[in-house]
Amino acid sequence: MKRSILPSRRLRAQGRERGAAAVEFALVAPILLALVGGIIEFSYTYNLQISVTQAAREAARTMAIFNDPARAQAAAIAGAPGLNPAGFTYTFTGACPTGGTGNAKVAVGYTASSLTGIFGGSVTVSGTGAMRCHG
Repeated sequence: MKRSILPSRRLRAQGRERGAAAVEFALVAPILLALVGGIIEFSYTYNLQISVTQAAREAARTMAIFNDPARAQAAAIAGAPGLNPAGFTYTFTGACPTGGTGNAKVAVGYTASSLTGIFGGSVTVSGTGAMRCHG
């Protein structure tokens, strides 16, 4: 003879499992949100790094051709569109005298506020560019 579960017992069993999904979601949601926030912050910082490196290359190229720091700073700003020009810092090493040889090197630093604030309030990245003089 087959035993059947009474309807009242079945309803009680379903009632005990009703909140299980909510509890599981409450346990997993903070980890997932932290993971998504970390991915967003990393991609933002990586994009800043690429832009600042490009700005340093453009500044080094301009220094190698014209040997003019003001012109190199303008080239760096133009080489990183979308970034705030006030956040840049420049370090020029090497000079390109007229007819001379050597390398022009430019280090560019940039500080920006972070998007999510998970890893701190600001992000500082730097890039370096080097070009042979007049060449």
